[in-house]
Amino acid sequence: MVFTEESPLGIKLGQILRIPCKFIKGKSDAHPMVIKAIAQELKTAGKNVLPVMIKVLGEDKYQAILNTQILEAARQAKADFVWCIVVDDKMQSQLAVESGQVVRVNITKAPEKEVAAVLEYVKANKPGFNKIEPQKIASAIAEYRKTRPLTNLSFLTKLKCGIGKAKLAPLADILVTA
Repeated sequence: MVFTEESPLGIKLGQILRIPCKFIKGKSDAHPMVIKAIAQELKTAGKNVLPVMIKVLGEDKYQAILNTQILEAARQAKADFVWCIVVDDKMQSQLAVESGQVVRVNITKAPEKEVAAVLEYVKANKPGFNKIEPQKIASAIAEYRKTRPLTNLSFLTKLKCGIGKAKLAPLADILVTA
């Protein structure tokens, strides 16, 4: 799949571009030994194979949003350029899903079992959700959507299924209605 949309400055989104490191903001939270190992590899290879995902901030100004460890290692290796892919907000959201940072399910269409599975993931991986009952919530969603359209998650607070107002915001990126 090749993206050919353009960013506001006429830069093609989704294409691999060679960008000077000095034009890209961003710092990695990777362990220094990981950065050092990548830097040594980049010195040997002379280029990065895994592109840094960046967003356009302005002319010759970018923000690294993914694979920041490669950017930091390239700087450590004294590389002038790094291979990048320019993305927009929509593509950044897709990247979050594809890289496993975000799990998302459309509760207007997903089978009850899929909704329950995602909620099991939430229960195991999100702080404050360890007491929810995924199957009970999934069943409540399935019953609710039979009679009413789902436009947001606020209905969950009325279903007596363990989801209160405080839990809606963290769920908004995971349980989507469109």
